[in-house]
Amino acid sequence: MVWLARAEAGCYFDSMQRFVFSSVFVLILCGFTLAEDPIQGNYIGDWSGTSGAGGKFKLSVAQDSGKHKCTVSFEYAGQQVSTNVTLCKIEGPKIEAQYDFDLGGNRLQSTIHGDRKGSALEGKYQTKALDSGSAVDEGDWKAAPEQ
Repeated sequence: MVWLARAEAGCYFDSMQRFVFSSVFVLILCGFTLAEDPIQGNYIGDWSGTSGAGGKFKLSVAQDSGKHKCTVSFEYAGQQVSTNVTLCKIEGPKIEAQYDFDLGGNRLQSTIHGDRKGSALEGKYQTKALDSGSAVDEGDWKAAPEQ
C-alpha cells in the first residue's frame, strides 16, 4: 500500500488530485462570477391589496455613503402618495423597506419584503396604523426596472 502514496511519473492519484483541486478552483470562480449584483436602480410596477385597492408602485434604491437608500411612492385611488422611508435593507437578492405616509387623515406604515426575480422585483407588503398598530391592509407588489 505504501507504493500508492509515492509520487512517481504517471501515478493515477497525482493526476486525480490535480483534477480535483482544479475542479474546486473553477467552481469557486464560477460562484463569484454568478453572484448577483446588489439591488439598485429605479423600478416601476403595481401593488394590489386584499382590501381590493391597488395602483402604481415606484421604488428606487441607491447607495449613499456606503449605505442603501430607498425611495418609495405609490398611487391610491388615482392620487400619488409620497412616503418617508425609515428602513432600507438589501441583502443579496432580497429587499426590505419600511415607510410612513398619510392617507385620508390617517398616519400609516407599510413594510415591504421582496426578492429579485430575473431583473424585476416582487414581494409582499403589510400596512398598519401607526397610532394603534392595527393591521390595515396586506398584499402583493411587483416592479420592473424603469425603461
